[in-house]
Amino acid sequence: MQPAISVGTLLQSHYRIVQLLGQGGFGRTYLAEDEGRFNERCAIKEFVPSKDEDRFSDKATQLFKREASVLYQISHPQIPQFRATFEEEERLFLVQDYVDGHTYNEVLNQRRAEGYTFSETEIS
Repeated sequence: MQPAISVGTLLQSHYRIVQLLGQGGFGRTYLAEDEGRFNERCAIKEFVPSKDEDRFSDKATQLFKREASVLYQISHPQIPQFRATFEEEERLFLVQDYVDGHTYNEVLNQRRAEGYTFSETEIS
């Protein structure tokens, strides 16, 4: 697996990496500033090949493109707006609006620490 992208790296000549937000089995998510949009913050998702592969399989590339196509068509207030996809140095990226706030895990842990659960309204 390729290492995470360093803070300060410029992708596609206008996305400057600010920090690594998280990573999981399918990739990493970075906070970036879009220098082409007055340094507006965005989330860049890097899709990482499976552990047994150095590159993406054709199937993984198809799934990536399908996800991008679906996100492009969605307009919902609870889903960050799709912006772009690109490939750079044999890495696949998807760009979406950045939504500042707490992660679900942070909220869940805080609720547990305070002895609260989510209400039925919050879940639905």
